[in-house]
Amino acid sequence: MSSDISTDRSDPTTGLSPANLAYTPTGRLAGKVALVTGAAGNLGSVIVRHYLREGAVVVLSGRTRSKLEAVRDAALLETGAPPAHADVVVMDGADPVSVRAGMAELQARHGRLDILVNNAGTAGPRQPMEKVPLTREELDALRAAGSADTETLGDAMRNILGLTWNTLRAAAPLLKAGASVINISTIFSRTQYYGRVAYVVPKAALNALSRQWADELGARGVRVNNLLPGPIRSERIRSVFATMDQLKGAQSGATAQDFFEMMTLKRGYDGGEPKKDYPVPPDIAHTCVFLGSDESLAFNGHNFEVTHGMKVLQESRSTWVSRPALRTVDAVGHTVLISAGDQIDDALGIARLHAELGACVILGLPREAWCSEARERLTGQRGRIDVRLFDRTDPATMQAALAVEGDGPITAAVVMPAHGPERFQGSITEAEDDDIEAFIEEELGGAIAIARMLSRYWQERTDLPHEPRYVFVTNASEGAAEGATSSKNAWAYMWRSAMEALIRVWRDESEVDVHLGRRRLPEWGNQIIRYDNTEPENLPF
Repeated sequence: MSSDISTDRSDPTTGLSPANLAYTPTGRLAGKVALVTGAAGNLGSVIVRHYLREGAVVVLSGRTRSKLEAVRDAALLETGAPPAHADVVVMDGADPVSVRAGMAELQARHGRLDILVNNAGTAGPRQPMEKVPLTREELDALRAAGSADTETLGDAMRNILGLTWNTLRAAAPLLKAGASVINISTIFSRTQYYGRVAYVVPKAALNALSRQWADELGARGVRVNNLLPGPIRSERIRSVFATMDQLKGAQSGATAQDFFEMMTLKRGYDGGEPKKDYPVPPDIAHTCVFLGSDESLAFNGHNFEVTHGMKVLQESRSTWVSRPALRTVDAVGHTVLISAGDQIDDALGIARLHAELGACVILGLPREAWCSEARERLTGQRGRIDVRLFDRTDPATMQAALAVEGDGPITAAVVMPAHGPERFQGSITEAEDDDIEAFIEEELGGAIAIARMLSRYWQERTDLPHEPRYVFVTNASEGAAEGATSSKNAWAYMWRSAMEALIRVWRDESEVDVHLGRRRLPEWGNQIIRYDNTEPENLPF
């Protein structure tokens, strides 16, 4: 398919003719105060224009005042909206202190907030998993080698998930019954997306966060919906797909064609024949107008996909409803890594099971004190369990743990959360700064760091007897009080959603690398979700 994209006769940025941009004082958003984050960006600026056209008072938010003011001035000129209808509030969404200050400024000027469009976010590093930069030094090395990346993994996590989380927490007190929250995620959080694990994992967590917010805020009359754009016509998406083609060793245009093939809708532009093509920014803005207006009063907790009908599963899931009673499992000859956090009882239970089946087990724990406790409790244990320091937030300890040779190469891994179910509980909307930072850094970033380490390890090993396997295992239920269903397992659900995206990207990259001869064997992964199982035999099952 040609890489040339036809252009509409209307403005290529807004998708509207000057006449259609005219301010409508009695429009669909008249009388509403709306905050648009990331307002100076490609999508944000178009949403601002559409909101002004429909009569809203729009507060433009971002990190750079000059950019915001330029977008505001242009939008006022094009729409003819009164200057009082476009305001600017500068805040850094990744910094909760900055967000709270910005929200206080908004409240002082406007008194309330009727619509929150969480549009801000970044692209994250465009690297295959084994090259995702965890530290500033690693990022600098990539840039010295020619990369244009500007963010580490942690930066991307905070600038995607943390930014949206901080904004809604600070905005929640201003949102009254009838208000609307629109979280802009991406359809790529549910598709293969080579080299973009740092982007899709926090977006997948955002999908789960949106559903939880819909439960918590819906009880107050505030609706929360998720908008998932597909690839949007822009120079940015052309650049992203071109980078993916290079990373995958594919022909130019192959990635774009893969996504075109998922689309079910052909669309004509500029009077031309319908064809497979990208949606345009106004498609997102029109959806935001609908979700911000009273026309969407009955919608809460929904995903709105703006993708030209891409065939993408809601999520990947299967349920194990039975187990063979007479099956013999033999793990002799396998070396299994079990990475756990502070849930030592569960970690020991999983380790003992593998050892009793004949495997050589490496039990990795993030603190020396916990390692000592585990060794003491393993006294007299049948089978071999080697307890090692393995801190997912410290790459050096993980590298050291994998460097010690045992009876053979590691052929499988079990990855548990960084903390047990007692660590993260309660309302997502009222979460503390420290909890959000720890969840992003240790749970999500830590899981990707483990995946990066294992991917490197298995890529370098030439002595693997078979395809390596890994499984992510959730904690058991948080055990929330009876009646507190809106917050029960909410944090675990975010982790589960994020791990699903991580596994999808990991498996895809592994298969591509095998096809290109960059690794000998593919790595296969799955996830076990335990938190709905309250039976006594939860862990052995």
